[in-house]
Amino acid sequence: MQPIYVTLTSTGSSPWQVVNWHATPQELQFQVISNGSSWALAVTLEDPTGVYPSPNSSAPTAFTIISSVSSNALFELGSSVTLPIGNPIAAYQFTLNALSTLGGATKATLVTLQSGIG
Repeated sequence: MQPIYVTLTSTGSSPWQVVNWHATPQELQFQVISNGSSWALAVTLEDPTGVYPSPNSSAPTAFTIISSVSSNALFELGSSVTLPIGNPIAAYQFTLNALSTLGGATKATLVTLQSGIG
């Protein structure tokens, strides 16, 4: 599968990025290139597309699995970094809390790679 890039240039959250929850086992790798920015990554077990709607809300419930101030990061779903969330998830969302201006930084990027076909 090809890498998925989510780049944010101002504070706020990206749209939900749906993953292939049919892959067994579901393996996801994440890389954050922050250039000193403050960021967070959240996941949900609910379907953000609404095909399988939640009986509780029209929006998925987000669970932050990692956040950082000023550092790049490389981690995988199910690692000690993301526990107690292991596998599987339905979607993830990248949030930029504060954009750094160090070295002329203008963005923060999340790169995701999921094993499998699709």
